[in-house]
Amino acid sequence: MKKLVALFLLFICFSSPSYAQDFRDLSFDELYKKAAEENNPEAQFYLGVRYLYGISVTKDAQKAIEWYEKAAAQGIVYAMTNIASLYYKGEEVEQDYTKAFEWFQKAAEKDDEAQFNLGYMYEKGQGVEQNITKALEWYQKASENGNVNAQYSLGDMYFDGKVVEQDYSLAKIWLEKAAEQNDPYAQWNLGVIYFNGYDVKKDTKKAKELFKKACENGIKHEFCEQK
Repeated sequence: MKKLVALFLLFICFSSPSYAQDFRDLSFDELYKKAAEENNPEAQFYLGVRYLYGISVTKDAQKAIEWYEKAAAQGIVYAMTNIASLYYKGEEVEQDYTKAFEWFQKAAEKDDEAQFNLGYMYEKGQGVEQNITKALEWYQKASENGNVNAQYSLGDMYFDGKVVEQDYSLAKIWLEKAAEQNDPYAQWNLGVIYFNGYDVKKDTKKAKELFKKACENGIKHEFCEQK
């Protein structure tokens, strides 16, 4: 069972809640002063958030990017991923996969979601020449850092066997990790592996338990309608 793994926009989540709250509660003028005059990277990031969503200021995606870039230059990873996501989605600015890829690259050293997104873009050939080997490398790196989307994607590639050689043993390893994080598609595919005995001892009881978990977590399938 395939799923479309969506890239999402990250915001207001790079530090502890109490620290982040300090910046969220500032007036626009106070925040602007910290960002512009004091060159505070966290304030620059939150100023970008305000411009992007029109919080206490006229909505302006280009100004948001300008402030995100200032924060990114001082090492704020979520500023990098926000810029990347803006260019990837193309909703507030003109879609540009190449720029999205470049910004995810900048963030990938410290961010597992950026690592996953690089793998996804290499797999699909978005903003970069399609390269399944590179996609696997980035999925592997993100998976080892606990990213559930990457774990599912890696497991699904080995399960599906269309772009890499089918390997149910490797599929099982990564699907199990994603299933432990309650990914319903990983739970379903893992159930398929046990139900059919793909490189494991056939276990219909375990398979049905996994199918049930997948249903409870949102999978749509006729099995889920059975009582």
